[in-house]
Amino acid sequence: MALQRLNFLQKALQGSVPLILGILFILSCVELPEPPGDTPWLAVHERQQIDLSGTFKTVDGKRVSLADLQQDKVLFLNVWATWCGPCRAEMPSMASLYEELYDEGLTMVAVSEEDTQTVRQYLQEQPYPFTILLDTENILSQRFEIYALPTTFIVDNQGRLALRHAGAYGWDSPVMIEQFRRLVAQ
Repeated sequence: MALQRLNFLQKALQGSVPLILGILFILSCVELPEPPGDTPWLAVHERQQIDLSGTFKTVDGKRVSLADLQQDKVLFLNVWATWCGPCRAEMPSMASLYEELYDEGLTMVAVSEEDTQTVRQYLQEQPYPFTILLDTENILSQRFEIYALPTTFIVDNQGRLALRHAGAYGWDSPVMIEQFRRLVAQ
């Protein structure tokens, strides 16, 4: 009886694979949502320190500390993967936001749990102006209980969490740029 159930389940899943892949492809092509003007940023008095300890590697093998990158700046910390369609879709808006505000005190880091070769190959085809780091030990996913990609953390210039967002976002909208301008000016 159990064997019959297993065979039925196996056949059902085999027929579903093309459908599941099709749905995933469609979702990866969806246009990014425009962030609403009332994005749930934490008020200054509600913000808690965020643990940025640990070192990660660049695709060139250099060891980097998130705490060192954040030092007195607003940190845009994004956890992503090369295989994640929504992650790839939001990265151009991240690049645009970074280029708009890096001179004003915004630093940006995108962290992947994938291997060096996979990320390096992706970046050869699609380079970005911000820092890309590798977290092959899944430190951030475990520490922050990340269950969805992309997940973004905005850390104020005092090392406190100002925003946590799961899912792709259009980070370079005029409303969002203005919110970041206010944050870097604090």
